[in-house]
Amino acid sequence: MNTMNITEKKLKAQVMELQKAIITTLVEMVEFRDSNTGDHSCATVKYLEVLLDGMKRQGVYCDEISCWDSQFLLPSAQLHDVGKIAISDTILKKPGKLTEEEFNVMKKHPTIGVEVIERIEEQTSESDFLKNAKVFAATHHEKWDGSGYPAGLSGDEIPLLGRIMAIADVYDALISKRPYKEPMSAERAKSIIIDGSGTHFDPKLVSVFASVADAFEAVHTAPLLRTA
Repeated sequence: MNTMNITEKKLKAQVMELQKAIITTLVEMVEFRDSNTGDHSCATVKYLEVLLDGMKRQGVYCDEISCWDSQFLLPSAQLHDVGKIAISDTILKKPGKLTEEEFNVMKKHPTIGVEVIERIEEQTSESDFLKNAKVFAATHHEKWDGSGYPAGLSGDEIPLLGRIMAIADVYDALISKRPYKEPMSAERAKSIIIDGSGTHFDPKLVSVFASVADAFEAVHTAPLLRTA
């Protein structure tokens, strides 16, 4: 039994090392294209951690999240924007509002992200964390009312991972400086997330967010440490 435990621990360490290498490489490649993405990817992981802790304390979707291994799950969230690697600099770094045509190109990044991750899956037998990464990439821009993209999913059709990521992703985008906008205050970002309950976001998750919004703000103001 002890030998088995040692073997399992060694295997898990090897898998986590592989996970770290893949995530670090891909995030750095995307960050090279879009300088905002690196900090954004790290921040969203921190926000997810805060949100998940709140969900556990409040018993929200507890049956589903009880089987999640956060050591594997959370780092994989950093790949949610990996599809941006194929979006042109003229769109990624445009200082003003995107045209409709440009926005339609930008809306392709979730699908491209899935394709990138699937190519990695083809080359490795370890795919659990890649499956999570694929869900994050595919669904983080879906909206509760079905008006999101790329698939126009609504309500519980959107995987829980995507519904959680939607809050973390939008919050960080709101409070961060971008080429096309100045950062909003944490209070304003909180208000926008809450106002999006039932339209953009899962109402149950918004309720949890409202209770941990101060912790979200603390993540934003604290120095970020890469989690992968």
